[in-house]
Amino acid sequence: MARLWYNTFRDVFSYRQLWLFPLLAGTFWFATLTTLLIRWLSLGRPRYPGQVNPDIPFVSDIAAQTFQPVFIFGCAATGICFFGTVFSVHHVRYSPRFYALTNDARWKQGVSLVALITGLAAALSLILLSIFDTYDAHMSHQYLLMGTFGGLFLSALTTTVVWWDQARGTVVFFGLRKWCIFNTFLVFCQFLIGLSFLALMYSGDYRASGILEWCLTYMGSFWLLSFVGYTRDGEKLQLEYQGERQPLLV
Repeated sequence: MARLWYNTFRDVFSYRQLWLFPLLAGTFWFATLTTLLIRWLSLGRPRYPGQVNPDIPFVSDIAAQTFQPVFIFGCAATGICFFGTVFSVHHVRYSPRFYALTNDARWKQGVSLVALITGLAAALSLILLSIFDTYDAHMSHQYLLMGTFGGLFLSALTTTVVWWDQARGTVVFFGLRKWCIFNTFLVFCQFLIGLSFLALMYSGDYRASGILEWCLTYMGSFWLLSFVGYTRDGEKLQLEYQGERQPLLV
């Protein structure tokens, strides 16, 4: 399967450009959130119609107002680049131009494919979520929100499983372990914050859940940016690995 993956996608993108996907995904998402937050602050922190959080509006509360075109553009750009990120991260694992880990167990290669599919589902759900982020499409918004978070969680979890050997193994590629550990740490933090967010929101503590939602979404931008370390120095890492004939310890 790893050979099939590489033969299918090897000519799709230049390996020198793959690191741009996580960089752009994280940057677009951070910029979108910051633009919405600055607008809310610049207007004197208004309370929007239908806002259940008395102090801090949810991201969708701000986005559903007159700034929705910015939210749609930001989500579309982030969604496209996010799917490119998921593809890139799993492609470099099997590509001979990068890590060439073609001896992965078949179950792990299958999990890699699941990460790609759920990443695509999350990207599409995010784009549609921004379009249906209106008061007259409340149910559609809820379903798409669950699809976005569900797809993101499954894609993040499966990606972590696939790359876990490089985070905890005794033999790893030079410079890669720190990125895998950092990425795994962010996934763990987002999981805990996400659970806390849901628990507080459904218990009616909207102020705390609002704060956690902004923390969760901002942390997502840094999670995306961490994948730059997986893809940026692929050529360098592979040459070091081959030159030494032994995988180097971090």
